[in-house]
Amino acid sequence: MKKKLILVLVLTLVASMFLAACAPKEPATTGDNGEPSKPILGSDRGNIITVGGTNVNGVFNPVGYQTAYDADIIGLVFDYLLSWEEDTTLTTEGGLAESYTVSDDGLVYTFKLREGIKFHDGVELTAEDVAFTWEVIMRPDYKGRLFNSVRYIVGAEEVKAGDADWPEGIKILDDYTVEVTMTESRATNLRNIGTIWVMPKHYYDKATYDEMADLDRDPLGTGPFMMKNYVVDQYVELDPNPDYWRGAPKVDGYIYRHVARANELSEFQIGSIDAVNFETSKENYELIKEFDHGYLINNWNNGYAFAAFNFTNPIFQDQRVRQALVYGVDRHGFVESFFGADGAFVANTPISPVSWAYPDSGLNEYKYNPEKAAELLDEAGWLLESDGWRYKDGQKFEFNWKTYQEAAWSVQFPALAKENWAQLGVDVEIELMDFNSLGTLIQDPANKDEWDMYVMAWSLTTDPDMASTYSIKNAPPGNNRGYYHNEKLEELMEKGVLELDQNKRKEIYQEIAIEFNEDLPYIFVYMRTNPWIVNNRIKNFNPTEFRRYYMDAHLWEIVQ
Repeated sequence: MKKKLILVLVLTLVASMFLAACAPKEPATTGDNGEPSKPILGSDRGNIITVGGTNVNGVFNPVGYQTAYDADIIGLVFDYLLSWEEDTTLTTEGGLAESYTVSDDGLVYTFKLREGIKFHDGVELTAEDVAFTWEVIMRPDYKGRLFNSVRYIVGAEEVKAGDADWPEGIKILDDYTVEVTMTESRATNLRNIGTIWVMPKHYYDKATYDEMADLDRDPLGTGPFMMKNYVVDQYVELDPNPDYWRGAPKVDGYIYRHVARANELSEFQIGSIDAVNFETSKENYELIKEFDHGYLINNWNNGYAFAAFNFTNPIFQDQRVRQALVYGVDRHGFVESFFGADGAFVANTPISPVSWAYPDSGLNEYKYNPEKAAELLDEAGWLLESDGWRYKDGQKFEFNWKTYQEAAWSVQFPALAKENWAQLGVDVEIELMDFNSLGTLIQDPANKDEWDMYVMAWSLTTDPDMASTYSIKNAPPGNNRGYYHNEKLEELMEKGVLELDQNKRKEIYQEIAIEFNEDLPYIFVYMRTNPWIVNNRIKNFNPTEFRRYYMDAHLWEIVQ
């Protein structure tokens, strides 16, 4: 007998909780799969799962990808050295490492690999592959954003500078054992080196990074799925890996279909996709109540959306100007009208409330206050003139804002800001781009003069360390795309990773959160729920706050 699923949002945080900056206490309830008595939409695809979503960029390289959508494909093709539990604790369960040890001084990590694991071409995984994966990120011509993950391996800086061919800190002890020595004992060392997808040396070791990038669309890993076909702007098709070391997948294939944001739920409704991480909005939550062939998985998202300043533009180097722009846009009104009371809330710092490091109090909410904004701009010397615009030393307060057009919020929020700021005398030119083009633009240091602001969102790691995003050490091609530099925060972020006691780390990161809240490297826009709608025929599909949907993909099952 078919169970009719009731899609209920159990996000009942009241406004007073948001004002107190409290994290959500309980995750949203997940629906249960029903056992159908009649064909379910999508059953014509048989034992193949189809996921819809934003267009991938086609960089399916574990050390070269730039978007979370490419990473989702990579996560199906490759495996980590270590995995992590739902509470973010690192574990060998599900990882390529059978075991690991850490020296008493916290500097030497020794990993013992599982024997007999093979890449998709039949070649066995060895310690050489692990060492290669770390080393390739250090090479002088590496153009990706992961150097911060290996920066503290002894010899990494020398390899990066071209002064050494191999890092002293990486030693291959035997076919299945690799040792890595760090320059410092840091709370993030194990997570940084243990959660990079491992690449086969025999396949990816090329003379140059650009030559390795030629393989971006033909990835080769140890994961539960293997690349079958990629059609640009349309879909990615993967085959199951019958020899997967954790057990062969239970489905006969996986397809990721490019679906425009506006069409996500209509595509799900007609059964052309089995699952989609749809855009959070009041209208979408209402719409899914009409679906009787799907169930809702709705957790808080470990991440935030933002508008980034380009600090190479002198306009943004004055903290008063940045604060004025935040006071001068009605973020609270936008979030409430777009997402509803339970779909999201305004972000004020780069730590998600689902993290143990989120502060209990002390954050300025920057409620919409155009009078305060005008006062700050006056103090900063940007004065309103007779033509209705602000000027300083003869320079008009104007800049460009690049945004992507695939999502509704990324179009509507800049439009609102443009309107609000025009009333203050600030002139903004908005340019719409496709998501992948925007990502390419901001990642390349050669383009730093071509943009002043951009919007995007970060998916955060399980650890609150944010140096990879905000430290000046990680300017492009690293994640600090706006060239932000705050010496006090540099010191605090370093202090946070050098402290090993969790309670003391929490205190440090709460201080960091408040400092970011005051200095504003970004306009923090919102933190939202992370809703998936999944066809009733799909079992064991379990995205959570800290674990992506591809983790444990070999357990996915389809009930026909």
